[in-house]
Amino acid sequence: MRPFLAILFACAGCSAPHVLPLDTGAPERIYATQTSAPSPDYRTMLGRETKAPGSSLIREASRSPPANSKAVGEVWLERLQGRKALLGYGRSRQGQDAPVDAIDTGLTAEEFDSWTRENGWSVPPHIRWGFVSVLNLPEVSAAAEGKVRVWPASTARTGMQLQALHGGRIELRDGCFFTGAAGQPADKLAWFHAEIGLDIDTEGYYVLRDRVDGATLARLGEEMNWAGPASATMDDDRKRALLEACGPAEIMVVGSPQSRVRFQAQYPHAR
Repeated sequence: MRPFLAILFACAGCSAPHVLPLDTGAPERIYATQTSAPSPDYRTMLGRETKAPGSSLIREASRSPPANSKAVGEVWLERLQGRKALLGYGRSRQGQDAPVDAIDTGLTAEEFDSWTRENGWSVPPHIRWGFVSVLNLPEVSAAAEGKVRVWPASTARTGMQLQALHGGRIELRDGCFFTGAAGQPADKLAWFHAEIGLDIDTEGYYVLRDRVDGATLARLGEEMNWAGPASATMDDDRKRALLEACGPAEIMVVGSPQSRVRFQAQYPHAR
């Protein structure tokens, strides 16, 4: 049995906060509000969804560990921590003295290969490497651009999180995203994982989309499920911009939520 992976969170290719510029001299901007929405036909949508093509997320070890495998592994952990791109790692046996034999990165395979080539590093083949999927959609689509004050999401890619099923509501009110646990008022500011984006669907509803494969995960205002208690790395500038734009409320990490109706359609045994 593979030893438990040590989970860390990283920031790969961090971008500037998605904050709208101040509008001086222009009419006051009207921001979006959507506190409820009917559920679309998720069952049909699920049947049409396809995974986005891309390189493999796992590169298995192809050789036996060398005599200096412990030292090699520590060097690579340090390099990835310096790049802020270490999501987790595993050792060949229990204890910190054991060699590293698995590393999960916050980079795509292409980013990792480019980074190692630029630095002239040979990638050790005795380590199993894990990568993240390419983000194919923007944080906020062109259709939704300018309708929200701040997009409250991490710039760090998300690593493995061992959690239980949580849920509640996420509402869009005057350009800000508010949330609350099931049965509680939506009075906390929501914070999403980097893999979640905002769009407007063909019926005009604001929706959360998977930035990897484009799947519609929920309409804002629906009852939702998410893994929790979720955690995320928060960019300081973006967090500051969120509190300045939407008020000094508590921030609640909802991670990667999806509609409860969609969840039940996808996992009917969980009803």
